[in-house]
Amino acid sequence: MNGTLLEVEHLTTQFRTRAGIVTAVNDVSFSIASGETVGIVGESGSGKSVTSLSIMRLVPPPGRITNGKVIFEGRDTLTLSKEQMRKLASR
Repeated sequence: MNGTLLEVEHLTTQFRTRAGIVTAVNDVSFSIASGETVGIVGESGSGKSVTSLSIMRLVPPPGRITNGKVIFEGRDTLTLSKEQMRKLASR
C-alpha cells in the first residue's frame, strides 16, 4: 500500500477586491497517495487553478491563503520559508 504523498486540509484562498473579500477556494480537503493519479474537474471559475496555485504557494497578489495545511511528504509547505520551498520545488 502506498503512503500519502500530498494532503490538503481545509485550504481556503481569498482575494481582496474593491468590492470586498472574494473566497476562491473554500475549505478544500483531499489526499493523494504515492503513485495515484488525480484530476481536478469543475465549471469555469470554480477554483481549480487557484487550488493548484495555492498548493504550490504561487497565488498572485492580491490573493492569499487564509487557512489550511498543504502537507507534502509529511511537511506542511505553508510553513516553509521561501528558500525551503524553492529547494522542495527544484527536486
